[in-house]
Amino acid sequence: MPLGFNSDLKLGDLVFHVQTEDRRPRSTVVDTTVYSAGRVVYRRKTGYDERAKEPGFDDSAVRQMLEEQHRAVLEGLRSGEISVDTFPPPPSAPPRAPAGGSSASAPPAQPQSSVAARARGTTAVAEPPSSAPAIKVLLTNPASWLTAGSALLMVEVRAREPERPLADAVVEVSFDGVQRPFVFKTTTDAQGRAEIGFPLPKFGPAGASLVIRASYGPGRDEIRYSLRPKSSAGGD
Repeated sequence: MPLGFNSDLKLGDLVFHVQTEDRRPRSTVVDTTVYSAGRVVYRRKTGYDERAKEPGFDDSAVRQMLEEQHRAVLEGLRSGEISVDTFPPPPSAPPRAPAGGSSASAPPAQPQSSVAARARGTTAVAEPPSSAPAIKVLLTNPASWLTAGSALLMVEVRAREPERPLADAVVEVSFDGVQRPFVFKTTTDAQGRAEIGFPLPKFGPAGASLVIRASYGPGRDEIRYSLRPKSSAGGD
């Protein structure tokens, strides 16, 4: 069973979601991620490969490491040791689709506003050429994106022919069938990748659909995953 902790922390006008997880069996790492307004604003990773080889090492030892790191990050945020002033700014506005581009990808029931989902290291965003190629969007962690009621989507956008990663493609994540619709948006980095993290919304009685859309100039692609409700949280 995956081990982890989740906390919400309000500091002034900012709300932080702090998530600490054990990354086994993929790696012996305690991973803490802090989200604010849907974007990753801080991350701390601690490896324990050598300690895992010690006699008597078990899940209780891992749980203790998780709890200590989770508490340390919360205390660092409260004390200012982890200062919000040092966080990178949110990305600049994503490029608009050229005139005449399809707008059918935005469901009318969803709000117009959105929040940035991933901090970018640059502020300049190139406008895709009008002859941009056909694209495809991929979820690269389909088996592990949902943990303890929180989502961390690792998305990749690529041109189809010739196949290559696309930087500055617009990625939009939304849910159909949730109690309070919302949209997360960001743009891809130089490797055509984007990370989008957020607490999972409440599903309706019939479940929900996770919708991941990507656009690059006139190019569009979309994938959907059907989710079933599990008590207060959904599964993938």
